[in-house]
Amino acid sequence: MNPPDLEELIGHADAIPSLPEIVRHLIHSLDDDLADVDTLVHDINADPAIVGRLLAAANSAAFGLSARIDSARQAFLVLGINRVSAIILGAALLDRYHAGSPDFDARLLWRHTFGVAVCARVIAEACDEEPETAFTAGLLHDIGQLLMVSGAPAAYARVLALQSEDDWSVLAAEHEVFGYNHAQAGGRLADYWRLPRDIAEAIAAHHEPDRFDSTLGEIVHLAEALAHALDLGGPPNNRVPAVSDRASARLGVRWRDLVSHFGEIEARYDGLRIALAL
Repeated sequence: MNPPDLEELIGHADAIPSLPEIVRHLIHSLDDDLADVDTLVHDINADPAIVGRLLAAANSAAFGLSARIDSARQAFLVLGINRVSAIILGAALLDRYHAGSPDFDARLLWRHTFGVAVCARVIAEACDEEPETAFTAGLLHDIGQLLMVSGAPAAYARVLALQSEDDWSVLAAEHEVFGYNHAQAGGRLADYWRLPRDIAEAIAAHHEPDRFDSTLGEIVHLAEALAHALDLGGPPNNRVPAVSDRASARLGVRWRDLVSHFGEIEARYDGLRIALAL
């Protein structure tokens, strides 16, 4: 049986649950000075599991707070809406999305995406871009891979076989089997979910930033390489992808500029990994 084309795959998007309404609301609240915190707190408190994840992450070493946070409202007051939104997005993804192939380790995927998210946040800070939007894009950058695994598990098993048996890169293997890759699938899924345009473009651009005009995509592209270099949740046959010189130049961030942040990145990542039981 042939794997689905991209539009057919999007038609199978129900193979993974859509983002909960509160998470959609939070994503669209990023950088919204008029967002109603009272409404957001009320909606979050309706989901005890999300509240628990939020408090665990907020009190982890990732944020280094001197005082303990004991409520969703306090989290908003201390951390701000953007950071709380990013934490809750990550918690919702962990709780709801599990891949449909026995050969695919979804937990490794989430460890990797959290690693990329942490790196993206630090890179955004270094180049004066919005760090929590970068964190969110990092969390979502591989959502297309989850869709491909869940929507076409037998076909994706062939992708995994090409990687493990013949040492193909994930992009080459996906294109060989599907005719498109997970970045393209993820960008299309983000549009289907009506996520903010800059996040959808970053997802689509993160492996080939030179084909797009997306600063956020360039940040996630560099963050992906950095997460692999620091071995933040990558697969056993981890390899560091090539970095676009053009993307680095446009961001004004060189690899050696990031070396001083390695300890901070690893501490933030370990704090989230432990708090969220990754």
